[in-house]
Amino acid sequence: MGFIERRNGRYRARYRDPLGRQLSETFSRKLDAERFLREVQVDIERGRWLDPGGAQLTLQSWSGEFLSLARRLSPTTQQTYRRDLDKYILPRFGAYRIGRLPTDEIEKWLMDEIEAGIASSSVHRHYRTFRRVLQVAVEKEKILANPFDRVEPPHVPSREMVFLSWKQAIELAEAHRERFRALIYLAVDSGMRWSELIGLRQSRLDLLHRKVRVTDQLVRLDTKQWLRKELKTSASLRSITITPSTSAILAEHVERFAEPGPEGLVFTNNAGHPIMSSSFWNNHFKPAQDKACLSCRFHDLRHTSVALAIAAGAHPKAIQTRMGHSSINVTLDRYGHLFPELDEAIASSFEEQIAAQRAARATNVIRGAFAS
Repeated sequence: MGFIERRNGRYRARYRDPLGRQLSETFSRKLDAERFLREVQVDIERGRWLDPGGAQLTLQSWSGEFLSLARRLSPTTQQTYRRDLDKYILPRFGAYRIGRLPTDEIEKWLMDEIEAGIASSSVHRHYRTFRRVLQVAVEKEKILANPFDRVEPPHVPSREMVFLSWKQAIELAEAHRERFRALIYLAVDSGMRWSELIGLRQSRLDLLHRKVRVTDQLVRLDTKQWLRKELKTSASLRSITITPSTSAILAEHVERFAEPGPEGLVFTNNAGHPIMSSSFWNNHFKPAQDKACLSCRFHDLRHTSVALAIAAGAHPKAIQTRMGHSSINVTLDRYGHLFPELDEAIASSFEEQIAAQRAARATNVIRGAFAS
């Protein structure tokens, strides 16, 4: 075990860790020092002892180690972690020791962000980043427990989805300049995500057979560099059949506006570069909405594609595959409220069959009666 020595009216508890290194902790009371040594001994015997030096690391110091460990993650994930830490987390908690982070202060920080007008979805992302930073500290045996286990996550109200009719969708597409019209038609027809659309290459188009292969996506980093990256899940890798109308519109678009060559981008800005979302929204999408007297997000075109498919009688499994959802549960959880009309259609179809069979049976009974 260890031993206690008294120095300058205080009590120093000395002990050796599992590697034989001598460590110590100082207390005002001998009783506290004795209790500490007993707990250390129990933790060592049970294999639960952690080096207290790890918990003494400041969050600023540990965040550097965390980001180093995160290098195996995607560049966009690393970028998100680094931005959240540098801009939102470290200015408030950088000087705190990771073993001494108070949960009440964390909760107050989250409330302060919401009161400051930061979007609730962003606040929730900051919460997830901070939680992950400390969870890795637990996994690397720097601290025993994650204080976020006792912190209530901020509420993120769900954003209402907007579903356009076919008339509204076409009005929106036609309100765009010719260079971007095909982008809107394909977004509604295919339900592809923004990053999938702007990253689409000519080699992924088979307009003769009306097929679009979704194999990757294009994202812009904070460094102002463009990164072509894999899709999030294997289910996102898919082949989509588009309408003859959209195929014809795309064929004309490719001839006039696409980058040349098989690997050339199908959709580019006026300078022939990848399309930035902010620039497209401000200079093209928002003015087109105003012209068409509509209000929606670009992502609502994906929701619209699902709604129009459901209205056309598409099976949920077919929608899952077309949208690249990871499972049928994702499709039903997100769009299940749009299916009641199909349930009514099933009942109507069943009614027609029941009525027809009952009528046929009644006719046969009558014929049988006459025959006898």
